[in-house]
Amino acid sequence: MARTKTTYRTIHPETNEEVTFTKGGRPIRWITWGDLGKGLVHFGYSSQETYEKAVKAPRSSNPYAKRYEATAATVVEDETPAVQAPVVEPVATEETEERPMRAGLTTVQDSPSPMNHTVKLDGQMIGVIIDESAAKLSRGAFAAWSSKCANRGGIVGFYRTKEDAAEAIADLYAEAGPGGSKAPGFAQRRARFLALPTVRRDAVARKAARVYDGTRTVTACWTAALEWDEGEHPGADPETGEPVYVRTHSATSRHLPNPDKVGRRTLCGQEWQLASWYRHPGTGQIQRPENWMIRDLPDCGGCARSHTARQARAAA
Repeated sequence: MARTKTTYRTIHPETNEEVTFTKGGRPIRWITWGDLGKGLVHFGYSSQETYEKAVKAPRSSNPYAKRYEATAATVVEDETPAVQAPVVEPVATEETEERPMRAGLTTVQDSPSPMNHTVKLDGQMIGVIIDESAAKLSRGAFAAWSSKCANRGGIVGFYRTKEDAAEAIADLYAEAGPGGSKAPGFAQRRARFLALPTVRRDAVARKAARVYDGTRTVTACWTAALEWDEGEHPGADPETGEPVYVRTHSATSRHLPNPDKVGRRTLCGQEWQLASWYRHPGTGQIQRPENWMIRDLPDCGGCARSHTARQARAAA
């Protein structure tokens, strides 16, 4: 009598391509992999319940192999886990703080393989997230992969949410700040930092690292760097809500600052000298020059055209 065989699918841990295997016998939960020197190859199958046990299964103990790995196996016919995990009543836990994703970071679902999500930073692909939530694993359901990560074939780690996984990949590409930190620790400063464009985040991190000399705390360095960035890129007037205008050395027209550039640059590409509002470096109070110095000047046509084009691209 012929044995019933089942076809399973999984995601190759190195290439992120979908792979299928057909086998008989008892149902499995994992496909195991190992590296004999030419990349990760299929080693066998595992019915272990947890990921930690699967990577240590006997079939993965070849003494000549390195970088053991295991990926979740699902049945092709119904896309359900090969073995249904036991139902466990949820345990009340302390809610963790949701951290915002940084500006320019996006995730796009891959239509040929719905489990995969491409991660992009400023339009450039930086990694892939594999959604393994259907397998109901004890570890984080979102596996993050990036070519910049040298750990275990590019596997960055496993995370609770897709956003956390994307942030972990983006951290690999971020500039290191004081003490090797990648962002301020306090929630408000962190959110303010992550909202900056990539080029400015990197500049702030480099500035904070330069300020750090072993006597100042990491927190103080990040605070000083963010204050420096605000001076270089003042936003809307905090009291009136009016847009900030700046003046170049020639003082023939008023300009709009470019928020996506490092240094004092206008949207038309010039270097600006004075802003319609700024914070006094000593007292922290808001200062404003006389109206005739900036606000009474005619608008720069180049800045106006650039501003309109930027708004159109943002709305598209």
